[in-house]
Amino acid sequence: MSRRQWIGILAVVVVFAAGVVTVRQSDRQEALPRGSEISQIGEAVVEQALVRAVRSVGDSVVKIAVTESVQIASLFGPVVTETYGLGSGVIIDSKGHILTNYHVVRDAKQIDVFLPDGRGFPGSVVGTDPQSDLAVIRIEGSDLPVAPLGDSRRLRVGQQVIAIGNPFGFDYSVTTGVISALGRELAVGSSEGPPLQNLIQTDAAINPGNSGGPLVDLSGRVIGINTAVVRQVAGVEAQGLGFSIPITDAMETMQQILRYGRPVRLGAVGGTLTPSLAQAIRRNTGQPLPTEHGAFITRVLPDTPADRAGLQPADVIVAANARQITSMEDLAEAVRTAGFGGTLILRLWRVGELMDMRVHL
Repeated sequence: MSRRQWIGILAVVVVFAAGVVTVRQSDRQEALPRGSEISQIGEAVVEQALVRAVRSVGDSVVKIAVTESVQIASLFGPVVTETYGLGSGVIIDSKGHILTNYHVVRDAKQIDVFLPDGRGFPGSVVGTDPQSDLAVIRIEGSDLPVAPLGDSRRLRVGQQVIAIGNPFGFDYSVTTGVISALGRELAVGSSEGPPLQNLIQTDAAINPGNSGGPLVDLSGRVIGINTAVVRQVAGVEAQGLGFSIPITDAMETMQQILRYGRPVRLGAVGGTLTPSLAQAIRRNTGQPLPTEHGAFITRVLPDTPADRAGLQPADVIVAANARQITSMEDLAEAVRTAGFGGTLILRLWRVGELMDMRVHL
């Protein structure tokens, strides 16, 4: 079997997992109000929490208006015209740094940022990371409202969340839902690009214009940056499939952009090897695969640390700096830990042969 056929077998497998939340009732039923009264009390408490959470974050959510120059064909040849788009963002610090999506400000000729209090500012791009669909922009102003941040590592499936943004130009809209799943992987845009990883899945309504806005918990803290929604799956209309970048990941990317101008990246696209996928590879290729866990590579981006080190499609990475790698998220964490200028010693399987590779980041 050719190497091309071997590489073609590899595919990113996204496994959807459902979360279940259980509620334990007290044994002393007679000490509790009746069911309808409990329901009313619970709804009132949740409603108050929602209102407080929106008040806590709402002032720091901005509307981003982007002007782009595009070239269109006409009877008289190419004509340059301007197009306009809307997105959302959230103010992260008193210096005016705003987190939003890369796809919101991509190719922007002009950026205008509007606050809920009516103020407007010109915005400038500080840095971007297309791989994670994040961008940092900045405005210069005084007394800027700053969003309180949560810890996305503590999230639980089933907890209630709030999305705030500017869908279809309906400024500063609020929708609610729950966290449907954690750690999702999602391919967006061109199939040539790397998938977004470690996403929060939510059924809170997310629409065009929400991109870059915050996902908020009931304590009024930002836990994610809304980035994508699935409209159709295999031609079937989908509902309630929104995705957000965890705020802990987003802040790490932002800090690297502010310090280095860009985040540290390995430069390899791939997925997580599972036992079922390993069995399918063995069955369909007839090739030995001595492991059932790791991070497999489907594409190496040019002029990146992975490319310069000699990493190849179909490699399966099982360790980095002597620590076991069982997923692409493990590999990404190893890259983040090594940091700029760091070194990774990758142990990998390449068509049945175990080998070590040194990567300079």
